[in-house]
Amino acid sequence: MNSLRKKLSDEIIDFYINDGIKELYPPQEDAINAGVLDGENLVIAIPTASGKTMIAELAMLNSIKNGGKAIYIVPLRALASEKYEKFKKFEIFGLSIGLSLGDYEISDEHLGDNDIIVATSEKVDSLMRNNAKWLDKLSVMVIDEIHLINDPNRGPTLEIIINRLKRLNKNIQTIGLSATIGNAEEIADWLNSKLILSDWRPIKLFNGVFLNGSIYFKDNRSKYREVKINNNRCMDNVILLVEDMIKNGGQSLVFANTRKNSERYAKKISDYLKAERLIDTDERIKDLSKKIREIDDTDISLSLSKIVSSGVAFHHAGLSNSHRKIIEEGFKDGILKVIVATPTLSAGVNLPARRVIISSYRRYNSDFGNVPIPVLDYKQMAGRAGRPGLDPFGEAIAISKSENELDFIFENYIFADPEEIWSKLGTENTLRSHILSAIISFAKSRDEVLDFLSNTFFAYQNDLWKIDSVVRNIIFFLEENGFIEFDSNDERRFYPTDLGRLVSRLYIDPLSASIMVNRLKSLEYFEDVEKDLAYLHIICMTPDMQKIYLTKNEEIKLYEFVRSNKELLHYLDQDEIDDWILSSLKTALIIKEWIDEKREKIICKKYNIGPGDLANIIDTAEWLTRALYSIAYYLNFPYYYDIKNLSIQVRKGTKRELMELVRLKNIGRVRARRLYNAGYRSIEDLKRANVEDLSKIKGINVLLASSILKELEDYDEY
Repeated sequence: MNSLRKKLSDEIIDFYINDGIKELYPPQEDAINAGVLDGENLVIAIPTASGKTMIAELAMLNSIKNGGKAIYIVPLRALASEKYEKFKKFEIFGLSIGLSLGDYEISDEHLGDNDIIVATSEKVDSLMRNNAKWLDKLSVMVIDEIHLINDPNRGPTLEIIINRLKRLNKNIQTIGLSATIGNAEEIADWLNSKLILSDWRPIKLFNGVFLNGSIYFKDNRSKYREVKINNNRCMDNVILLVEDMIKNGGQSLVFANTRKNSERYAKKISDYLKAERLIDTDERIKDLSKKIREIDDTDISLSLSKIVSSGVAFHHAGLSNSHRKIIEEGFKDGILKVIVATPTLSAGVNLPARRVIISSYRRYNSDFGNVPIPVLDYKQMAGRAGRPGLDPFGEAIAISKSENELDFIFENYIFADPEEIWSKLGTENTLRSHILSAIISFAKSRDEVLDFLSNTFFAYQNDLWKIDSVVRNIIFFLEENGFIEFDSNDERRFYPTDLGRLVSRLYIDPLSASIMVNRLKSLEYFEDVEKDLAYLHIICMTPDMQKIYLTKNEEIKLYEFVRSNKELLHYLDQDEIDDWILSSLKTALIIKEWIDEKREKIICKKYNIGPGDLANIIDTAEWLTRALYSIAYYLNFPYYYDIKNLSIQVRKGTKRELMELVRLKNIGRVRARRLYNAGYRSIEDLKRANVEDLSKIKGINVLLASSILKELEDYDEY
């Protein structure tokens, strides 16, 4: 730590020493020597748990000390929340930490009062579109998981915001972090950065393959080192490895290739551990199980609660955020011994284990069936093995069914380098909204758009002429749909329209806006139809709404639904009915049942989705319904206020009659319905109530009843 004394205050250095960090890791020393505290740009490509985040922390603290401001960009909301909680430790220095995740339509100007701002890449993009004034005050930009530029969904936005922030702040220090980059030199060169590349880890990672009861590791003599796992009672490979690790006092993280397999493996492991009495079901496990059961009464919640009672859990996107948080904390606290997760966890929160078990290196692809996963994904999963300070080593073990497969895994994964990162920016779908945003901010001609794109990673890797036709098509689309207009005196120049500015602020795809505009116009003169489903179907037909998997049986039923409800769905041409339309209709029906106050358990079971899926659908639907309202208001659509009310219904999950009641704190869809059924149908009704009467209603105790009446006293608008 002595190398830091000249750069950082004793207060900061002592803080880290008191936190248990007595000396820097070698990659951290390399970063210091490379000038991370002198404002140098760095790309840091080192293994998980090798100290990447601390390097970023030191750069941020150093810059803030000199009057700067830092932004820490992450790919996932869960990761943003984790980093925010981690950075709050710096409040001891008088620093303020901000977190920005949702509400894409606002600029969050208050965030500029913070010294460190943590945000997802999508949120940073929306902040730029809404002209957040504090962005040009940033002095440090940290990009966590920078290899996700390779991701077709997140990559383009990440690439664009890096480009725009560097354009906005010429001298901003850029720090990219990753554990797995095949072409780190290219990324560093693109960012004009120095590269810190290392395979050093604080604890040893042993990579191996499990076959016929033995783990085969590669030793220094390039021969397999065999570790026998003896168990005559069980022949399941995953269970054998889990049991062995439990007996040795460690935790296991099992990666399964599908949600269904993660639940199936978790149940098998749970049943086995219970039968063999390998887990002590103490009060902490019972409490964890109870907490999960109390979240909701969905089938998945009840199943998870039962499995957790054996010290095991499954983890995937179908779970609610509350489920996942309880599981993650239970694992970190050592209460849970095993988590079976889908691979998405490997790019998410920090949840290492002594042994990582990769049950399959294949993943289902709708076009090609089960295909081998990328090396990058394998390395991400394997990198979760080993907890510094807690484990003597880490093990990442893949399951093999034959000797040939064993050799294949060693050759193609364990000893292979991650694939090179390639920009995914060069298509109309990925560029459409970013070009509109650029036109609104600074680009007033095709040449200026291309000049902006010339600094992207795509342009670094490709000749820019390859997307010239794509840019032309997008500009034509934007003009044709009224988002930009050409200068009457100079046909080479164009300007955004008020509609174009609105669409960019709303942070929706211009194609989504086009669909909304055209479908609303088709509904304008129909007064005698129930429009809520139509509005919901419109937002679900946009590319911004994730599509729900459609079974063959559902396809038939939905097609019949369309045929039987031609008046309700009159904006649909019967000739255009296809899987995409029907899938979007299924999503709309899910939301409709939500606002009709159907129980979460019933909705999830009927449509074969998890609570996490439902939460994501509702979250996206609320955003898109607000966008639909804004566009309807702009168009002077006669029923725009109905759409505004609908957006509130989507957020709260209630029928329109409960909207007044759910404005109250701690009054959700269930309590509002109980109040309504008890005769309290408005704020005025509640004002005439007393504590005794309200506390007789199920779910409303004396304390809550008092709180409701107190709230009504304090709010004149009621």
